Amino acid sequence: MLVGIVVFLAGVVLLILVFVWTFGLFHEAKETVSLSSAQPVRAPLATILTGIGFQVALLFVMGHVASLIGSKGLQLYGVCRGVSPR
Repeated sequence: MLVGIVVFLAGVVLLILVFVWTFGLFHEAKETVSLSSAQPVRAPLATILTGIGFQVALLFVMGHVASLIGSKGLQLYGVCRGVSPR
């Protein structure tokens, strides 16, 4: 039962990390694409958007994996308590 709780909490911590990284990514992207920045952007817009798109996809995958880990933790806990999975 303790293993289930630990795995669930690990999943929650990973989800929190993904949310923090996402906030940082979008804050950075806002400054990168903004036209009012002090220094002109030297990279083409397509390159910048491709990089941001890749980071968003990576964050999506990490969030999905973190939610799966949390789900497995809940399933482990439920099995120890005698609750059958659906």
